[in-house]
Amino acid sequence: MNKHPLADYVRILARGKNASRNMTAEEAEFTMSHFLSGDYAPEQLGAVLMLLRVLEETPDEIAGFARAINPCWPEGAQNFDLVWSSYAGKRRQPMWWMLSALLLTQMGYRILVHGTLAHTEGRVYSHEVFNALGLPAVTRESLAATTDALVYLPCAEIHSSLQQWLGLKAILGVRSPVNTILKTIAPEGVPAVQGIFHPNYKNIHLGAAELNQDDAMVIKGEGGEFEVNPERRCVASFRFHDASGDIEILNEASHYAEKPETPDPQLLKQFWQGDYSSDYGQAAVLNTAALALCTIRRSSDLDSALSDCRAAWDRRDISLLS
Repeated sequence: MNKHPLADYVRILARGKNASRNMTAEEAEFTMSHFLSGDYAPEQLGAVLMLLRVLEETPDEIAGFARAINPCWPEGAQNFDLVWSSYAGKRRQPMWWMLSALLLTQMGYRILVHGTLAHTEGRVYSHEVFNALGLPAVTRESLAATTDALVYLPCAEIHSSLQQWLGLKAILGVRSPVNTILKTIAPEGVPAVQGIFHPNYKNIHLGAAELNQDDAMVIKGEGGEFEVNPERRCVASFRFHDASGDIEILNEASHYAEKPETPDPQLLKQFWQGDYSSDYGQAAVLNTAALALCTIRRSSDLDSALSDCRAAWDRRDISLLS
């Protein structure tokens, strides 16, 4: 039997405790290109994903994988002002960040959200919230023609295999590096916001952005989404052009007694319309929107962004979610 082109790339990760190593960005890009083209054996995909899980993925690997996937973005993706990844879902709180994104559209910006279908029981995912709020989801074919300012694009519409690979968690038993990879991808020239749950992944995301010369902001967000938790100190790390640094938001209160304990998206509609009040929600929406606005502007001026977001909130069109 002739040796498969990917055999040597699996071998890089699998040569044992002393001889194994992580891939370079170029090796990772080659490997992912074969995966995307379908030129691989299922055993190779599983081996690479699990060996990376054991070795722990590096910025070079994530950057290389993202380079291979980014050309798959459908036409029209580059026409948005911000790409917003959403792969964690919410279990305890509504997706306050959805109102942050909607608020930015009131300020004249276009937001492209990409994410996964529901895959973990007890969590609500962004595609479900878009549907509940009457906000549009698009397909690969319809993205270029849409004039909507806030849209949801399933990752399967970027490439048909991506959702399938995310679903391997049910077979492999653990989360794979695919989650990290998909949070990192972005259309060329479009800045991205990325939420993480485990703090040690922040440097992986930022390192990949630097290697690919992408503009990005990363936070440890509520539930793993890009959403500020007002009860916790938030350190937003960014990479804009050749500049990098942190923006710190101190918790406004150690505990909000009135915060909801359900991810019910109807609370978002009521809050937007002014029929429901929540100091926690107000802080989450405005602080998250301000960080996203900093990303769009490629600026670390949080005070200016927060002031603009507060003004936009006061004049928001409540009929958008009627």
